Amino acid sequence: MNMEKYCRINLFDLQLEGKKILTDFSLSFDGKNSICLLGESGSGKSLLLRTLYKNTQLLDTNGTYEFYFLEGKEVKDWKSEINYEHLDTSWQRFLNKFLKGTSHLNCRYALVLKLLKKPDFLFCEDLKRILSLKELQFFLEFLKEQQIKCFYITNQIESTIFFSYLIVIKNNKIAIEGNTLSVLQEEKIMKLLGFSLPFYVNMSIQLGYYGILNKICLTKEELEESIWQSK
Repeated sequence: MNMEKYCRINLFDLQLEGKKILTDFSLSFDGKNSICLLGESGSGKSLLLRTLYKNTQLLDTNGTYEFYFLEGKEVKDWKSEINYEHLDTSWQRFLNKFLKGTSHLNCRYALVLKLLKKPDFLFCEDLKRILSLKELQFFLEFLKEQQIKCFYITNQIESTIFFSYLIVIKNNKIAIEGNTLSVLQEEKIMKLLGFSLPFYVNMSIQLGYYGILNKICLTKEELEESIWQSK
């Protein structure tokens, strides 16, 4: 029987030039597939990620890990460069879609190289510059399929709905955390923290209360289609 891979950071205080950036920050993947850290620009998210990258002894883990920062890698013929023919069909399907076209191909390819190492944990910078929300959802679904757990930082609340666990930071500390939908449903608290849900995401959650929907929708078209299918 394989032991579940764990990764933890406990009581982490982050300072920059003597100024506290984050205090009493703890993180544990126990029982979680993915964790999203949501915070405003300048709240210390990227600094946290880079500090962990430079000081990996802060990670208490029995698994392997990779860090991805928004960087590119020159690519000419990616299929030959990564021995595409030797990959299983699930990887081939993912790569054919994820590396399709030329939009941000260098950054996507650099990210793929991290994944091909098959880490147990991926620590990842915000991908909103290179992936749409739908593409992010597709990417995270593949990580889950491959049993790669992801820690992801963002200031984009729309991105959070694809993660199983959400941590929100404000004023240098964790303001609220928990199951993502449970946190997002704390509408008054989220507004006080300066975050408002997109209209159709909020509508999806409200309809979920009444058993009308069992999914989160990003667009009007997706919401209408889901309501129609639920009838």
